Amino acid sequence: MAYAGKAGESRRLRAVPNSAPAKESRPLGALTTGLTIGVIVGAAVALLFAPARGAETRHKIRRGMRRVGVESRDAWEDLRLELRHARRQLKRVRRRARLAAADSGGIQEMKP
Repeated sequence: MAYAGKAGESRRLRAVPNSAPAKESRPLGALTTGLTIGVIVGAAVALLFAPARGAETRHKIRRGMRRVGVESRDAWEDLRLELRHARRQLKRVRRRARLAAADSGGIQEMKP
């Protein structure tokens, strides 16, 4: 018979660390490499079976890349303007809060 300790005492269970580390899934590098190879092979196959001539296809690709460039610049410009607007609004809110605190008499106006 195994020793269970003194009568009336509760037994504490001790956590035993895992002896073997949990297997990790494949690293992110393998996923990225697989996706990159897939994109390259897909683009090559698409160009091989494209119904247009090579010059026309290259022209379409250049035009598409320009369009993507313009749209991305526009998106960054929009984001920049939105962030500027949000920063101005935050400054206004802080200024109003300082003025309200100063008007209540409890806190003196602080300089930013």
